[in-house]
Amino acid sequence: MVSTFTWLAHSDRERQRVLEAIERFKESDTRDELGLGGIRDAFADLFFPGTSVIQTRARYFLFVPWIYLKLEERKTPSHEIEAKARRAETKLIQVLKASEDPLGTIGGLAGETLKRLPSNVYWLGLAAWGIRTFEGSQDDYHRSLDRFYAARDSAGRDDDGESLDGRVRRNWHANIPIPPDRFLDEAGFALRREEARYLVDRILLSAPRSLLAFLARRGRPADVDFPWMHPQLGELAGEVQEALTHARLLAETMQGAAWLYNVMLAEERAKSTGNGDAVERFRGELAGWSAEMRGRRGAIAAWDRSAFWSLVRQHARVTRTTEAFVEGWLRLTPWDKPDGGADDKAARALVWQREQQLKGGRARLTNPRALELWGGESGTARLNYRWPSASRLLADIYAALGRGGDDA
Repeated sequence: MVSTFTWLAHSDRERQRVLEAIERFKESDTRDELGLGGIRDAFADLFFPGTSVIQTRARYFLFVPWIYLKLEERKTPSHEIEAKARRAETKLIQVLKASEDPLGTIGGLAGETLKRLPSNVYWLGLAAWGIRTFEGSQDDYHRSLDRFYAARDSAGRDDDGESLDGRVRRNWHANIPIPPDRFLDEAGFALRREEARYLVDRILLSAPRSLLAFLARRGRPADVDFPWMHPQLGELAGEVQEALTHARLLAETMQGAAWLYNVMLAEERAKSTGNGDAVERFRGELAGWSAEMRGRRGAIAAWDRSAFWSLVRQHARVTRTTEAFVEGWLRLTPWDKPDGGADDKAARALVWQREQQLKGGRARLTNPRALELWGGESGTARLNYRWPSASRLLADIYAALGRGGDDA
């Protein structure tokens, strides 16, 4: 499936977006059915730069450069680097699977047939955190190595790898911790203390004002579902708190539109199956959401949406139709109705129109075949802006630092 989408990718970042969308498509409740993915990703990048929903463990930020640096040390030529890196990564997969803590092993089931290797999953994040200094795609990096070796050798290097003409020729950050002996034979996900400190330093230097930086430096473990539920929320800088408020209100209010969309889909399916159980379930979820939002009326009323859209536009390209959809839903205040707008003609028309805008002839509400292929629930999960992935990475760092960031 990865190769099918290659033509869509015009940059590392766009390619990452496509591949993350594929991953989300596998989990029906996290699919972007109503076209809010651009806003979601803008906030996720703002809060947790360098992360993605398919990253699993923090030590991959070191495994990948360790593998490539070893291959560079051996002057592995460009035409061999991809195959040799793949062999090293698939070997790493087997070692991690057999370790005491295999949770989060990328490719644990696929093994040698894995299409997305850890190096590919983490490639963009490695640059975002300043660990990868080569500017370009992974394929560009592979192709560049012959020229890299020639330039490095022609300049000559001192013992630290610095060229004698005063210019540094590196593809990777100079101070990456030295890997343990035989790390490809005895690897595990547990970070050594110096490795955790290094990752914290990289985060602080690359994105010092982000939520990720605060949590890496001063955060404590917190078992919460959303970043705005973190017990240290009050310690955050004002601009981060404000961004979290915007993100939370979007996630909370727009979830109702997703529940209504599923109500409408279930109703259409029930016309042919005669089974209305799903309709009742989704109506119940929508009513429950409405009750929750009535408790948030004050926060919603105080929401500065001009500031919200201004912030979003700084970090994402948002279409007029997306803005109109969000604003249209919010103006309807469906939470004021006990049923959450389940029978509101204007709310239904808005959701119907949005699906038509996004899916056209593939819209489930008008295409019987598309409805037949519907999995039964789509896009109902509340936006969390990559918090589960980011918190997993942070948990690895906390564990290495004694489960706290104060002494990082």
